[in-house]
Amino acid sequence: MPERTPPSSTAARSALAVVSFLVFVELCSGILQGSVPTLVPLIGAQMHISSGSLSWVNTLPLLVSGISVPLASKLGDIHGHRRMILITMAAVAVGSVLAATTTSFGLLLVGRALQGLYTAWLPLDFAIVRDRVQGRQAGTGIGLLVGAVFLGSTLGAVGTGLLSQHVATARAMMWFPAVAILLCLPVVLLLIPESVTRNRSRIDWSGTVLLSTGLGTGLLALGRGSAWGWTSATVLVLAAAAVLALAAFTVTELRAAEPLIDVRLITGRRLAPLYLLSFVIGIAMFGSQTAGSTFMATPKQFGFGFGFDTLRLSLMALPTTVAAFLSAGAASRLLRVLGARTPLALGFAGFTASYALIALAHSAPWQFVVSGVLAGVGLGLVIGALPVQIMGHLPADQTGIGTGIYNTLKALAGSVSGAAFAAVLDHNLLKLPVPGVELSDLHGYVIVWTSCAVICLLGLGLSLVIGRAPVTTGQTSLRPVEALSSE
Repeated sequence: MPERTPPSSTAARSALAVVSFLVFVELCSGILQGSVPTLVPLIGAQMHISSGSLSWVNTLPLLVSGISVPLASKLGDIHGHRRMILITMAAVAVGSVLAATTTSFGLLLVGRALQGLYTAWLPLDFAIVRDRVQGRQAGTGIGLLVGAVFLGSTLGAVGTGLLSQHVATARAMMWFPAVAILLCLPVVLLLIPESVTRNRSRIDWSGTVLLSTGLGTGLLALGRGSAWGWTSATVLVLAAAAVLALAAFTVTELRAAEPLIDVRLITGRRLAPLYLLSFVIGIAMFGSQTAGSTFMATPKQFGFGFGFDTLRLSLMALPTTVAAFLSAGAASRLLRVLGARTPLALGFAGFTASYALIALAHSAPWQFVVSGVLAGVGLGLVIGALPVQIMGHLPADQTGIGTGIYNTLKALAGSVSGAAFAAVLDHNLLKLPVPGVELSDLHGYVIVWTSCAVICLLGLGLSLVIGRAPVTTGQTSLRPVEALSSE
């Protein structure tokens, strides 16, 4: 590997400025991510939506992410990562304003679907950092971006909780993330430079259509199976269409000269376990998101829950986000000193302990605080280490799509598990005398948390056997993550 001269002070300052502006983008992204989940119970109460249907407020953006991030990341590799951030941010801004102004649950879901495009920003930001920042600073920059997401989530949750003391409707509180996204637009337009590295391939539109069709029909079948009946003709047809479309997508990508997703690359023995861990962490992050908030918001007279309002729900999110912010900062240092296995294994161990605790003990708020701290530590370590490990095995001109797949798998895992857990909650309903109000019973929540604990335990086992050696794709020698992090 050729030696690289130390960057000049001017280049270092320029790199710091780039990272700083990208950190602001991820901070605002975090505000969006942290604010809406705390509003889910209030949305359900004000719009008279059941627990299962309400889960689509969180699940639908993840579905859109799973479909759109590969395309947005690939377009970024080809046409410029900053350009794609700007385009997707404009769509997110429209969705945020729509969510803050509509009184229709259907239009709210449309707004939330547009907001799902925010997940394209992180892989696009990673690509700009790798393109503009050299050596150890690149690993540090990635850690700062991840930490900014958690810090923004804290600000989003707490800010929304404080707003709830002054405004009564969830719609009004949604202006908080909307304003944050609107402030991001001029920052991206005027202050963030475009990346230089380009991939000269073309978009595989047939693969894009097949992937979108497979994911969309599959998740629709999973999400509505409880309502329509798992053996109904509609659900079976949708499930069959999903299987056929995804199988056709795989065959198409293997034959394509310029595939949307390089199936051989992501299924190689070095990257495949890392992408599988991406799916597992998506379940851990998003799968039980609605369950936790609706459980704590359930009035005590039903025999469980705490009757928390929006402010107290936002304060309950603090331990998780603060712990995640701190552990994400430590992840890059652990990578350099101990390698990839240690932070990933510790992270999944924290998640496993978190879900096991809350499945066994959920009668007092302090138990959720302890569980939240464990989950936050696990989340920060995994999210801080996993994308850096993936980037260490990617060619520079595939950074956007390679890390985009990581984000896509997280989002898809959240969509699949969110829809599955929504079906569990809908299947275990309390019998209430209040028309239009449906709440899951305690059994449904325990099933969700136990399932997450088992899945995280599998992630822990997988993280212990991942490889760290460099790989070679074509004529491009890919360095191990230790070189990327400490160079």
